[in-house]
Amino acid sequence: MGSKTINPVSPALTGATLTKTDSGGTTSTIVVAATTAQSSLNFSTLAVVFENYSSTASCVVTLNAGDNFSEINQGAAASITVGTEASVIVGGADMESARFLDSTNYVEFTITTAGTIYVYAVMVPFVVPNQ
Repeated sequence: MGSKTINPVSPALTGATLTKTDSGGTTSTIVVAATTAQSSLNFSTLAVVFENYSSTASCVVTLNAGDNFSEINQGAAASITVGTEASVIVGGADMESARFLDSTNYVEFTITTAGTIYVYAVMVPFVVPNQ
């Protein structure tokens, strides 16, 4: 089982380039980590995309529990099956930092699969209101 780290792209008005990370058709751990420029993950605007490009095998994705916050005892999220030649977006209100953020500021997914899957993350930039 390999581990791969990805960073969310924060699109701006000029656009952004997505880099897709390939799971390689094996059970993998995908770590979504903030970049130096982002400083932290914003769970209210983070979306992680799992794109299965296999025409013969589905993939199972699990969002793992974090290790250091108030909702740690709730455990991992329910597993999500990504069908053949299909995509799933994980994000929204149910993906929140008290349950899933690790103490070193990342979230971790496990992909259990015989299929082949691309993973990438998008996060809307932080907005600082005018004062």
